[in-house]
Amino acid sequence: MSCSNCERPICTDCMVYTPVGIKCPECARLPRSAVVRLKPNRAARTVAAAFGGGIVIGLGMLVLQAAVGLFFTLILGYLIGIAMSEIVLWGSGRYRSHATGAIAVGGCIWAYVVPYVLFYGVDLGDIARSSALAWVVIGAAIACYIAYQRTQ
Repeated sequence: MSCSNCERPICTDCMVYTPVGIKCPECARLPRSAVVRLKPNRAARTVAAAFGGGIVIGLGMLVLQAAVGLFFTLILGYLIGIAMSEIVLWGSGRYRSHATGAIAVGGCIWAYVVPYVLFYGVDLGDIARSSALAWVVIGAAIACYIAYQRTQ
C-alpha cells in the first residue's frame, strides 16, 4: 500500500481512509487552516452580546416577575436558556464549542443577577431569606443547562 498523496509506502495499521483515498498519517492530518477556532474578535463580540442580552433579558424578567410573580420561573428559565444560546450563537457567527457554552452560561447567570441587583441593590438579604430563592436558583440552573447544550 502507498499513500495517494505522497506515494510513500504505508502499512495497514498506519493507513488512514479519506474521501480521496488511503493516506499516510502525515498527509491525512488537517492543515492549520482547516482547524476552526473561536477568533478573539468573535469571542469579544460574543461576550459583549451575552452581556447586553443578559441586561435586556434581566430587565424583561424583572417586568414579568412583577406582572405574574414567580409562577412561571421554570418555564422562564427554559426560555431564557434558548434566548441566551441564540444570542451567543449570533455573536459567534454560529460557532459551537465549549467556549461558547461557557459564555452562554455566564450570560444566563448575568441575566439572573441583573434584575435583583437593580431592584434590590447590593443588599440581597431579603432574597436570601425568602422561600422564592430556591425556585429562582432552579430556574437559573435550567437556563444555564439549556444554553450550554444548545451552544455545543
